[in-house]
Amino acid sequence: MEVTKAISAPFHKGINFSYWLNFKNPEAPDACFMTKQDFMNVKSMGVDVVRLPNYLEAFCKKEENWKIPEYIFKCLDNFIEWAKELDLSLIFDFHNNTVVGSFTPVDIEDTLIPIWTQMAERYKDSYEKIAFEIYNEPHEIDLKIWGEALTNTIKAIRKIDTKHYLIAGGGDWNSFDSLKQLPQFDDDKIIYTFHFYEPHLFTHQGAGWSGMARIKDIPFPYVKEKMPECPENPTEREKSFFTAEYDYEHRGTEKAVADYFDQFVQFSNERKAPIFCGEFGVYMPYADAQERVNWYSIVARLLEERNIARTSWDYYGGFGVFNTFGPGTNPQFPKDLNKEIVRALGLKVPEEK
Repeated sequence: MEVTKAISAPFHKGINFSYWLNFKNPEAPDACFMTKQDFMNVKSMGVDVVRLPNYLEAFCKKEENWKIPEYIFKCLDNFIEWAKELDLSLIFDFHNNTVVGSFTPVDIEDTLIPIWTQMAERYKDSYEKIAFEIYNEPHEIDLKIWGEALTNTIKAIRKIDTKHYLIAGGGDWNSFDSLKQLPQFDDDKIIYTFHFYEPHLFTHQGAGWSGMARIKDIPFPYVKEKMPECPENPTEREKSFFTAEYDYEHRGTEKAVADYFDQFVQFSNERKAPIFCGEFGVYMPYADAQERVNWYSIVARLLEERNIARTSWDYYGGFGVFNTFGPGTNPQFPKDLNKEIVRALGLKVPEEK
């Protein structure tokens, strides 16, 4: 049976360069630690787009109306130059705080508008293959307020820059139901975005920040005989994953993943706009290596069949494409690539020299 396809985005498949301007002290000499070689490396893997998460508000001051420091712009200028030389699309993602207990402020547009108008002024005549992702995973904010903030930010950018694509996501962590409630934008260069970490029980097993440190050995796809028991004296969060309501027997299947993506394809065609999976991945330390490969293979294939553009999370990090991650590991390209994961993502494994 032929699969319905989404409206095409101006890029196809890529990767997130996480942690470059996320957690580093902005005054640190290596705050822009990604180099041209990293761009060359992913280009050799068949990537055509790089998503660059950055906590712009962490480097700016409210009392200075969120003025972006020149040294941050110099980083961005370098990335644009490298992307242009390599013919890569480049997404500047305003990557906000998403730790447990965080929230999107109700006055978020008072931050977004001054920051994005500066970006628009700087880059309105720049490389055509850059895109602005207005805000990563808005959450814990009234959906009407978020929709208004997004609309007003888009209008402010478009007074300056009509050249570049803008990427917009719904509230509730880019959920589908929230995406459907976004206003209809009168703009032919809007790309809608969502993230995919389903089933969470599998992709985040062992992740302490997600309340899942004791949950391990979860199979994907679901196999009853391989399922572990719920931890002893479980927390409410741990219990929630082993209930009929969570229904991992159904959620841990290829069909569930396909059905999830199909709703975004329908949305893309209804809105006559591209849809983009900006993040997807499996936390490395505790997922079985082969079943992690299975998940990536299924997800990448289903996205490809539906013409949904995507950037996996991430490159060097705990969801990354290397065999190791973390302080002191210093993985080498291409020697330390997880070749099975790279292939599962539909990318190429470069030859070692």
